[in-house]
Amino acid sequence: MTPKVEGKRFSSNFAVFIISFLVFTTIVVFAVLLFLSYENMYNNLVNEVALGTENTAFSVAEDIKSVIAPDPASFRYTMDNDGSANFSNSRIIERFINSQTYRAYGAIYLADIEGRVYCRSYYTESTDDILPTVSLDGGKTYLTDETALELITETSQGGDNYRQSKNAQLVTSMSCYRVTGTEYYVLVNNVETTFATREEYLYVIFFPAMIAMVIAVILYAVFVYMSLVPIKAISRAISKVAEGDLTVRVPRRYADNEDYTNFSVSSEFADMGKTVNNMIESLEHQERDREMFISSIAHDIRTPLTSINGFVTAMLDGTIPPEKTDHYLELIKQQAGRIRTLVTQMTEASSLSHVDTSMMETFNISEMINDIVDNLEAQLTDKNIQVIKSLDPGPGIDAYGESQQLCRVIINIITNAIKFTPTGGTIKISTLSDKRERKIWITVEDSGAGVEEAKRTRIFESFFKADPSRKVEGFGLGLYICKQILAGHEQTITCEEGTELGGAKFVFSFPFPPEEN
Repeated sequence: MTPKVEGKRFSSNFAVFIISFLVFTTIVVFAVLLFLSYENMYNNLVNEVALGTENTAFSVAEDIKSVIAPDPASFRYTMDNDGSANFSNSRIIERFINSQTYRAYGAIYLADIEGRVYCRSYYTESTDDILPTVSLDGGKTYLTDETALELITETSQGGDNYRQSKNAQLVTSMSCYRVTGTEYYVLVNNVETTFATREEYLYVIFFPAMIAMVIAVILYAVFVYMSLVPIKAISRAISKVAEGDLTVRVPRRYADNEDYTNFSVSSEFADMGKTVNNMIESLEHQERDREMFISSIAHDIRTPLTSINGFVTAMLDGTIPPEKTDHYLELIKQQAGRIRTLVTQMTEASSLSHVDTSMMETFNISEMINDIVDNLEAQLTDKNIQVIKSLDPGPGIDAYGESQQLCRVIINIITNAIKFTPTGGTIKISTLSDKRERKIWITVEDSGAGVEEAKRTRIFESFFKADPSRKVEGFGLGLYICKQILAGHEQTITCEEGTELGGAKFVFSFPFPPEEN
């Protein structure tokens, strides 16, 4: 019972390994996709903030330029009563500035090279820790943010006009443009929190992806389990056979392509299950045949041994007179020859599939068949059997192989036909060259009782007799020997139906001679 337990343990470990591997692969793939999707959304947010900042700065600078273009002198600095800086056209400029589209946090400044702020927008959600800071000095507003001052300085010198910083919570973008024809600069600062992006990512991508991953893992597990069920059923059947139980079968739903009750079984598993069932049936038949063979062999050996023992005993005790000794010795020789024939056939049956390449030669099939029929003339005459020959007269009548063994195949088939053809019957022998497959097909038909459909494949098994009764002599090895010889030459033999004569029809092939280079 130990091997059986080990087999189950291996099967379980294998199933766990497959499921674990698929689950791990799925998680890795989903994790990579989730990471890439978040990075993509984050980068889109960064690009969107940066592009909006630059466009806003350029647009405001152009708008201010259009306001002061008719009269640059009117664009001058004044002080309001409350001490804030202003322009003579400040209302128009502020309108342009505040008409821009801002993000949640952002501001627009109009400043000079020294950081003096002349005008700035009214943003809705300001916070000093993320926007450029300002200070009042002598009634004037100044930028105190070092990054903003550096950006104005670099822009004035023809350098970069863009700054960007980002962290897990904020994306900050600052852009600066000079108002053409003046010493003033438009500074735009946009700040976007990543909270909305993260929230969108969680509800639009992450949570649906996690749900999909869980479903995928469950489906993987179910699929693997359902795929392993037929394998377990097949393994269980094979284990039973190994224990000697030949009555077990793989369930039909796992061994029939036309059974759709189990949709998880693929055609490959169904074919495997069917093959295993056929193998078990073959073993079961062989077991019955073996028992029948042992009984038949025991009878076939016991009978001549009984005769030999009786004749020898009779000669020793004087029951058989000396003048009849020669006659009975001849009978003993015949019985011993029968035993020797049986032993020879049993020995040859296991080695005929191996061809001696040194004995391979080219021979004419028509001549071989004619010679065989002539040698069997006595048996044909005894039963008044007519032989009809339809031999291919073409150039492909030459075959190649171990001629003595292939000759034995034809002899066995024709002798078998004579045995089962009634007196006054007919046997037809025909040949046909197949140049495409490079072989010669030989057909032997008879007008006997034929072979039942269920037995047409089994008659080529060793020790199988289509007629298990003792009416017909033989050991059930003739057709098996033919199959072994042809298998050694990589050829086939079949028993087919539809014969014109109404009896058995055997079709087998011989190979063409090898092509010359």
